[in-house]
Amino acid sequence: MTFSRHKTTRELMKRLPLFLSLFLLALSLKASVAKPADTALNQPAPDFKLKDINGKTVSLADFKGKTLVIDFWATWCEPCRNSFPAVKMAVEKYKNDPDVKFLFIDTRETDANYQSLVKKFLADNQYPFYTVFDEKSDDGKMNATFKKYVMPGIPTKYFIDGNGVIRYQSIGYVPDLTKEQTAADIEDLIEKVKAKK
Repeated sequence: MTFSRHKTTRELMKRLPLFLSLFLLALSLKASVAKPADTALNQPAPDFKLKDINGKTVSLADFKGKTLVIDFWATWCEPCRNSFPAVKMAVEKYKNDPDVKFLFIDTRETDANYQSLVKKFLADNQYPFYTVFDEKSDDGKMNATFKKYVMPGIPTKYFIDGNGVIRYQSIGYVPDLTKEQTAADIEDLIEKVKAKK
């Protein structure tokens, strides 16, 4: 009896790292959907001044009084590309709403001709995304704004209110959802931010 109890304990101890890993994975997946503003994200959005595709300077202050969705992405990022049909649905839903704006920050590109790649990608897919380019940081990489917003990776969306406060964050892309479901999730967070006025 004692032997079998010790054997069971040893077996459980061997499996403990697996159980812990699964538990942590479940927590991270739950946390990646959206974090409410009333916890960690009720904070001012970091300012930026970035150039758009046509060379015009765009800053966070340009969106004062608006609900702003910032989408960090890159041309090489497959989850970013996979999320875009759903994001396009949300953009089109709000295209006539003067109080809701979308800004796509192209970041972490490594190709020297990234601007041409971005323009071609948007044109080929008929994405009406207002896009700006991240700047280089001290390490020489195109990630200055990406680092200011402190995110684990891309795609990451920030839902910012008219006072420049980050209300929600959505990290990653869930391939099991339809594009309609993903678009509905984005729209739900937009409406929650609008309701906080």
